[in-house]
Amino acid sequence: MESVIFVILLLFWIPVWAVRREIAYRQSPGYWRRWGVVVLSPSALQACDDRIGSYMGEPIFEHVRFCGHDYHFDRVADSKERDLIEGGELFLEPGLVYRLTDTATWKRS
Repeated sequence: MESVIFVILLLFWIPVWAVRREIAYRQSPGYWRRWGVVVLSPSALQACDDRIGSYMGEPIFEHVRFCGHDYHFDRVADSKERDLIEGGELFLEPGLVYRLTDTATWKRS
């Protein structure tokens, strides 16, 4: 009877452990360096730094923060390229691409 309870608990614990591990991995900088991110709305950003211009009516910020990671402006891309972004990049609609940056270089406001 004890072995059955142990097996049931083990079978319950394994998926919980796997989900917790995946959530922790997605919050690490290694995840964002490996996979890019697409942000559809600027309201999803945690912070924005100096405005350096505009593109299609949307402001271009020098630095942005998303999920606790800092990105700096890299280039303007066609909106069709949003599915082709590389690891360490953030694509912000309508076509602004940011790259991960060192947190020490971003002046916080």
